[in-house]
Amino acid sequence: MKHERATARGFDPRRLPEFAPDPALWSRIAAAQQRRVSVRRWQRAAFGGALAASVAAAVLVAGRFGVAPVAPAATAAMQDESRTLEGEWHRLAGTRAAALGSTRLRAIDAELQAAYDRGAATDELASLWQQRNRALRGLIAAMQDGAYGRASSITQL
Repeated sequence: MKHERATARGFDPRRLPEFAPDPALWSRIAAAQQRRVSVRRWQRAAFGGALAASVAAAVLVAGRFGVAPVAPAATAAMQDESRTLEGEWHRLAGTRAAALGSTRLRAIDAELQAAYDRGAATDELASLWQQRNRALRGLIAAMQDGAYGRASSITQL
């Protein structure tokens, strides 16, 4: 039935020429495949070696220029400084302290709590305490400059 439809369209697969391939064809195909496999192995080996060398170089460079870990005593000192700065800020702001500029401070406090909850390294904690102290210093400086008093009387669009 297939042949009947094919001949109806003008194509007859029985009319295709038949030929005998060269006896060396299969050996040439096998040799070409072997070359492709060999080249692929060398490419993978070269890529793996380059990857290993780059990882080793990154480890060496990071070890040489790495940041020294912060001692827990330094973190405790930053916490004490933060308590002192927060006390100063509350003294200056009074009852408005909760409403004035505490959004950034609350975000840093949330990051600090999350870091403590997951058992973060000392250097990460020290960085967060430094951010908190900088934010408090900024709030204190703005309060001393009177920026909050001016900001409440200015309408910004």
